Amino acid sequence: MGDEMIEVVVSKLGIDPGTKTYVVVLQEKAASRLLPIWIGQAEAESIVMHMHNMKRARPLTHDLCKTIITGLGATLRRVQITRVENNTYYGELHLERGGEIIQVDSRPSDAIAIAVRLGAPIFAAESLLMLADE
Repeated sequence: MGDEMIEVVVSKLGIDPGTKTYVVVLQEKAASRLLPIWIGQAEAESIVMHMHNMKRARPLTHDLCKTIITGLGATLRRVQITRVENNTYYGELHLERGGEIIQVDSRPSDAIAIAVRLGAPIFAAESLLMLADE
């Protein structure tokens, strides 16, 4: 599979008025192509909380993941949104520990929520990106 990975950033997060579900829109860092991914309420709230620097008294799941990754002496090098099958998007975390890269399967929404907490870049397969007016 020769699909090039393109760096994207979280462009916006909101509610899709048609489906009344949350959608996170990733935008190509160097251009205007987009990748909308519909996500659950818990993941949406987790991303928003971090973006607005809101803290909870107890760590949320994605805060816990950050603590586990750093506590084990690993670094989150990048997250990737790799493909879509039957309307389900697939992602992965690329952790580095002791010079070794460990790939961990992840839902894209969880991967994004963890990436924003650790300041890691987000990449998406080029075939998933679309022009803004499509």
